[in-house]
Amino acid sequence: MKKLKKSAYSYVLMMGHLCADLGGGALPAILPFLMVQKGLTYTQTAGLTFALSSVGSIIQPLFGNMADKHARPWLMTLGILMAGCGISMLGFVDSYWIMFALVLFNGIGAAIFHPDGGRMANYVSGKNKGKGISLFSVGGNMGGAAGPMVAVAGITLMGGDLRGTGLLAVPVLLMAGFMWTQHGRLEEFAAEGIQATKAAMASGQKDDWKAFLKLTGVAFLRSIITVGMSTFVPMFYMNVLMQSEALSGSITTLWALAGACATLMGGYLADRFGFSKTIRFGLLMLTPCLAVFALSRSVVLCTILVIPCAIFLNFAFSPSVALGQKFVPNHIGLASGITMGLANSFGGVVSPVLGKIADTNGLPLVMWIIVGVAALACVGSFFITDPKEFTQEEN
Repeated sequence: MKKLKKSAYSYVLMMGHLCADLGGGALPAILPFLMVQKGLTYTQTAGLTFALSSVGSIIQPLFGNMADKHARPWLMTLGILMAGCGISMLGFVDSYWIMFALVLFNGIGAAIFHPDGGRMANYVSGKNKGKGISLFSVGGNMGGAAGPMVAVAGITLMGGDLRGTGLLAVPVLLMAGFMWTQHGRLEEFAAEGIQATKAAMASGQKDDWKAFLKLTGVAFLRSIITVGMSTFVPMFYMNVLMQSEALSGSITTLWALAGACATLMGGYLADRFGFSKTIRFGLLMLTPCLAVFALSRSVVLCTILVIPCAIFLNFAFSPSVALGQKFVPNHIGLASGITMGLANSFGGVVSPVLGKIADTNGLPLVMWIIVGVAALACVGSFFITDPKEFTQEEN
């Protein structure tokens, strides 16, 4: 097979990220079907979101730390395979705890993929870190967008039978096979990156953990908003706005598509105007949009507002990942595991609490809690600054 150029691997990793996140992206769209056909409660559906994120939040930093010490590109292939064998099987089981285990398995696979994937994206992106990380990150958004479409299409083709979720496994298996054929080249890039990091450490390169922790705090808050919106907006459409399961599940696709565009734009804006400024701008604009969404009971207005909410929230994603890697350049894998794993999984850990609140006090209160979290994230973003090394020459 003809070797691809190094720059082309930014797109390979993007597609790998898409497939690793396909099942996770599909879960919010499947939840309304599970509530209607399997009788799940808000707490149980939020529990599935928790399963997707809980183990991943713990193991992603561990795998990230391992990635910094030794190259294991094959873990990306394994992660994609595991992610493909989890949520795609939801439609074939009736037991809630088997569903929980399948979603947990999916989450472990995604957690294995992300640290090595984020680290590899850094290595192949050259000097344009914002662009390179945004391409990788947008793969996850695309997975979030394609997941609901594939899941709903599969269920529809099966005449409403939940076994249509099996369609999610097809693109995942194909991508895992292709990634395996590229294993040798990815090992080369990993070895080059490790040597470059060792040379930089020998010349005095240091990590700024204080700045990294500030960034991670904001990323934690962003995760609550992201998971809260992706989990509860479909239910808000179904139970508050009184829309069908199919429409309620499909709104997740609109959310993810808008988020994918914003993730790509966020990387370019960060390279041009600054990483911390891009994060701050997005969160500053997000809060009022979420407040209007929470107030509205108009299907049309809410659907329109989904777009700017997703855009402003995701402006901050790829700049956060790239900035985290820059704050701790001696631990790029660990930084990826935390900013893309631990931080972004935190919302899934909190989601059962939000689900319990929805069961006892209604979804509108949950939406207002999300607005409050957005306001806190906005305030936190003013404490984040770009490191001095982010110069125009470097970018």
